[in-house]
Amino acid sequence: MHALVSSMPPMTTAEKPKRALSSYMLFSSEVRPGLIEENRKANSGKCKVAEVAKAISERWAKMGADEKAKYEEQAKEGKEGKAAEMKAYKDAKDPLGALKEKYADLIPKKPMGAYWIFAQDEAEKSKAEKALKDAGEEPSTKKTATKLGELWKGISEKEKAPWNEKAKKAVTEYEKKRKIWEARPEYVEFQKVENEQKEAAKEEKAKEKAADKEAKIAAKEAEKEEKTREKAAAKDAKKDGSPKKESPKKRKATDESSPKAKKAKVEKPTKAGKLAKPQAPVIDADVLKKAEKLGLEEALKNLLSRPDVMAKDFSHAKLLDALQKSEGLVNKAKHSLFGA
Repeated sequence: MHALVSSMPPMTTAEKPKRALSSYMLFSSEVRPGLIEENRKANSGKCKVAEVAKAISERWAKMGADEKAKYEEQAKEGKEGKAAEMKAYKDAKDPLGALKEKYADLIPKKPMGAYWIFAQDEAEKSKAEKALKDAGEEPSTKKTATKLGELWKGISEKEKAPWNEKAKKAVTEYEKKRKIWEARPEYVEFQKVENEQKEAAKEEKAKEKAADKEAKIAAKEAEKEEKTREKAAAKDAKKDGSPKKESPKKRKATDESSPKAKKAKVEKPTKAGKLAKPQAPVIDADVLKKAEKLGLEEALKNLLSRPDVMAKDFSHAKLLDALQKSEGLVNKAKHSLFGA
């Protein structure tokens, strides 16, 4: 007997759980701090991230199966924990989907039509595969499906009758199971959640439609006001005899074609302009401290200064996390952030 709940939780806006760390990543996190210190001592206080990553890889490669077993067990436990987190996330994200999975053994499946019953029959599949082999073709899934369609079209209505009869029986059986399902208390819960989800979808669609309508009205009002201002400006210019106001596009073209503008275009940058450097990114103090400890300070500044990364406005903690996972390789971290 399935346990009932009074109501499912509302659809969540929580972040999707991250993947569990692999055994190698767990090992890497453990040995990295010590290797960073060693690398700093060997390089006058500076940490060479690529050298640290290489050292970690070499240590892992030299480890025996018994030594790796500890990390593999930790990775397994982490994976199981993340699987539970992911299920909870999916259940909260899609309550109706969670109920479909929960009551899969109670909810009757819609019956197949005559053709699909025919296509699922092993004897008919064998006929289709044999026909393909006889024609010198490889019976792939796609070709077998196509051949089954051809076989179905080629048989008479009399030959289709047994399959049509099976389809009718399947419908009758489905109707019986549907009535039993709809009489159960679980169905009441299912219907409630389904209706709530449909209403939520309708409300969301209505909000989007209203927002789109408001945006169109605002755009029309702005356009109308601009035209009114242009007319008023033209009227004032006519009254006081001042020259007609030029449109922004025309004014820009005139300005750019002037000798002064042309001269400004070819002027070389000043010495100060050449020497000017982009301002260093300001990093959250806690994140910066952690980056320094991990030897990833320069890599973090490098990543944070990338224009496409700055445009996305990632949190500094997220950037550092990506760098840790990429062993301090900036481009690899950037690709992981953008989902490449």
